[in-house]
Amino acid sequence: MSTIDDIKDRIDILDVVSETVKLKKSGRTYIGFCPFHSNTRTPSFVVWPETGTWKCFGACNTGGDVFTFLMKRDGLEFKEALRELGRRAGIEVEERKPEAEIEDQRLARLREAVAMAAGWFNYLLLNHPQAQVAREHLAQRSITAQTIETFQLGYALESWDALHNHLLSKGFSTEEMIEAGLLVQRDDGRVFDRFRCRLMIPIHDGKGRPIGFGARALKEGDDPKYLNSPQTALFDKSHTLFAIHAARQAIRDQKVAVIVEGYLDALAAHQHGFHNVVASLGTALTEHQFKQLQKLAPKIVLALDPDAAGINAMLRGLDVARETLDREAAPVFNPRGLIGYAGKLQIDIRVLTLPGGQDPDEVMSDNPEHWRTLVEAAPPVVPFVIEALSAGRDLNDPHEKSKLSKEVLPIIRDVADPVEQAVYIQHLARRLKVDERAVFDQMRVASVTPPRTRPRAVPPAEIAKRDETDLEQYCLSLVVRYPHLLMVINESLRRAELPVLHGDDFEDAANREVFQAFQAALVEHPAPTQEDIQARLDAALQTYLADLFQEPFGQPPIDRSESLERGAQKAGLKLREQCLRREMFKIHSLIQESPMDDALGELFRIDQTQLLRLQQTLTARTITRTSDPWSRS
Repeated sequence: MSTIDDIKDRIDILDVVSETVKLKKSGRTYIGFCPFHSNTRTPSFVVWPETGTWKCFGACNTGGDVFTFLMKRDGLEFKEALRELGRRAGIEVEERKPEAEIEDQRLARLREAVAMAAGWFNYLLLNHPQAQVAREHLAQRSITAQTIETFQLGYALESWDALHNHLLSKGFSTEEMIEAGLLVQRDDGRVFDRFRCRLMIPIHDGKGRPIGFGARALKEGDDPKYLNSPQTALFDKSHTLFAIHAARQAIRDQKVAVIVEGYLDALAAHQHGFHNVVASLGTALTEHQFKQLQKLAPKIVLALDPDAAGINAMLRGLDVARETLDREAAPVFNPRGLIGYAGKLQIDIRVLTLPGGQDPDEVMSDNPEHWRTLVEAAPPVVPFVIEALSAGRDLNDPHEKSKLSKEVLPIIRDVADPVEQAVYIQHLARRLKVDERAVFDQMRVASVTPPRTRPRAVPPAEIAKRDETDLEQYCLSLVVRYPHLLMVINESLRRAELPVLHGDDFEDAANREVFQAFQAALVEHPAPTQEDIQARLDAALQTYLADLFQEPFGQPPIDRSESLERGAQKAGLKLREQCLRREMFKIHSLIQESPMDDALGELFRIDQTQLLRLQQTLTARTITRTSDPWSRS
């Protein structure tokens, strides 16, 4: 998908559409006559440059993105449109080579090996007598059976070759196990299990697939206390946040991500209903970890141990955040009265310091509401940094005052709100016991050379679009993996007197192409396999198709306790609801900005009626169960 995203980022849909359609700006949209049907009276063709989409509200009633437009206009296949737009964008779109297929198969085998290991460790924890020490440890930490099941916690036997022999019996080679980080190979060629007599905590990627383990020692003197999987083709701890697969949707919904330091702290948070919590993997926070969270929420809360190590970890993390997170350039006046620019950090970072030396799981266990209050009341990072950096310094020394000011002012300068910034300058001036004008002047002088700024990688419209794409991907992954679920979704749509699921429900061109290939495969195969769909799909999308077949794909927008059929029904209905709301928003904007004719009002009323019927179906307490004519093995 990266090539497709890169092309969309570089291609302006207005440039492509304007080759055919004479567009006129109208508010935030561009309007013209649809090139796909005869019409010279009412301009019904609309382009939204912010989202890179178009829609005809006339006889065609079709729409999509720049790929869809080029395909429809020039009669191209997706692969041809991909290559043409890639040429325009200066991006080489290569044919998929046999080597890439082999690499995909290799990675798939490694994922299977890690997933098989996770399942076996979980079985041992629940059933093996030797795992009693792990069960007792979890009981002491008040980890419930539900949490054990949800996160697939496990136990590694106190054996040098138990996992090795188990996976050999399942058809995996020793080399695959070494590559997956499950075995250690000595210089003399001998191999042994990496994890022994440890509580096993699977680490998942953003799509919910196990890619490695965090392993807690259970024997006295067994160091290190926590042992992570080594870096592999699947696992890179600098790119990974523990529990991100389970926290993603809650972070989006609540618009805040909370970072704790330990695996068990994150498990406790999810167990107590705080699903927007993730954990770092025992190291300082990295650029990739911060960027993952910035795409999901405008606020990050760092929950720290109140000791020196915790404070130092926060300060290191803050340095990384300031260096890597997206900024906007804001105008400022330099000392000569000329305009310069300062980078304003586009995220709100807060600091939660834990009371009385407690860990997060202790706070939650004692009083969950206290944890909620601490998160909501977490102060901004600047006051925390001022106090943390002041500790142990002789602030009667003018040199120390100057050093502290220079350390804190870059952080204050990152604050986007000028009133908030002024408050922090006052705070620092009081701490230093100097006139605040001196602090302000020092900051202004430092602003003469603009700090490094970065273009905003994901504008607001794109964030919303990616949220939608996640739901599209989730529904798509469900139906391609379990084809009978399409019948379940369509049955629920018919009960709401709505059309069945179709390609136009997927705004993203790649998702639409995969769905249409799946539908074509259904004509010949009642339960098409990945190979059946792949045969009808361009090579550029085959890696994406393989990702869709990895279960589960992304964070389900459904209740995990529900049946697969009920979950698919809700996901499919929500996808249609999303599609209707998107269209209604566009129609409403057009009516307000540049009314065309009464047809728009009628379209809006039709969508409104369909949305009402759909919502009634979504809130129904019962589901008509469709029998499963295919095996879901």
